[in-house]
Amino acid sequence: MRPPGHVPSRQKRNLDRSGDRRAMSIGAPGTRIEGLSMWRAILMLGGVILHGAIGLEHIPVFAAIPLISHAFRMGSFMLISGLLCGYTMARRRSPLAWLGRRSIQIGVPLLVGLLVICPLIGWMLDDLPDRTRWPFVLAHDWYHLWFLVALLAYAPLSYAFHQWDRRYGVIVRIEQALADRSIGSGRSAQTVVLLATALACCALMMLTRQILAGHIPPGYAAPLSHIQLMLGYAPFYLLGFLLARSPMLFRAATHSIRMPVIILVCVGIVYAGWFGGVRLALDPLRRAIVGDLVELIGMAICPPAASVLILRSAITIRTIPTIVRRFADASFTIYILHFPVIIAAKLVLMHIAWNPYVEFSITIVAASAITYAAHFLAVERFPLMSFLLNGRYPDSTKQTEAVLV
Repeated sequence: MRPPGHVPSRQKRNLDRSGDRRAMSIGAPGTRIEGLSMWRAILMLGGVILHGAIGLEHIPVFAAIPLISHAFRMGSFMLISGLLCGYTMARRRSPLAWLGRRSIQIGVPLLVGLLVICPLIGWMLDDLPDRTRWPFVLAHDWYHLWFLVALLAYAPLSYAFHQWDRRYGVIVRIEQALADRSIGSGRSAQTVVLLATALACCALMMLTRQILAGHIPPGYAAPLSHIQLMLGYAPFYLLGFLLARSPMLFRAATHSIRMPVIILVCVGIVYAGWFGGVRLALDPLRRAIVGDLVELIGMAICPPAASVLILRSAITIRTIPTIVRRFADASFTIYILHFPVIIAAKLVLMHIAWNPYVEFSITIVAASAITYAAHFLAVERFPLMSFLLNGRYPDSTKQTEAVLV
């Protein structure tokens, strides 16, 4: 039952009169959303570049890669994941069946990663002291797979919010708030959406840090440190889910590029000033505190702004080149497997006096090529490998279903 309340007539066209909000009309039902698939793959494959820079942070160019990546990459990925989740759930007759299927689709690759890939990485890094027996090795470090834990946690939250909205009309209430004259004009509504999401992210990250500070056993500091990211990125995922379920909110959030560009430019100036030399004027303790705050603000405010540009770009994309499509199809496999390949390449190259740029290039090419080949030679050919590494059921159709988003 929808809550009482009148939506101004100028906004009524944004709502479905039948009582159910339609999914975002970014693609026809049953079709692949090319633009979003491409951008999701780009953001995921950015992790290969990020991890390829490990050990080279003393060089300014490579030191900038983690800063840029942490500022918007995974936050934007989570927002797009939430959007595709909302879009997919709206087409499912049984949300509970969707939840069960999605939990398996995410949980199986995560379990394989925790049982096989993460221990392998720890062994390669000689990072498993006193943790060679189950279950300790599982909790030692999630490495690059922490985002699967986040997506697995977001799945029941998505289902709960979906049911909550069906019963109480939560999204209608949000639409009514945006339709209010005080914030309803496109640009101001967009600003409210972007800043509210950023504030929620920043508050959750800071609160999580305070709760965990001093309470994390040293041996579990690495995996538990990702909890702040999982909680902090939840507002981005929720925003994406809302954008998929409310065309009105989607139009408000993507109204123009002016405010997102202003936000990104301002953060870029702050980053350039701070990391370019201002931080050297402070003592080490204050430098660490202020630097951490600068990065936190960037991680909170950049993803929503960058996502607006990504979504506006995705809407205009109708077709993508075949090679891009193939990399998009293989992107999840590449991301799952690339980290141990990168570590292996770096262990081999560390005994040779390579130019760091050559080393970086070799590492990226090797990791991309080997994992890309693994996808098409193993994952695509053998249903068991597809299920274990991609969580894909034998009867699933990858062109019509975004599995891990």
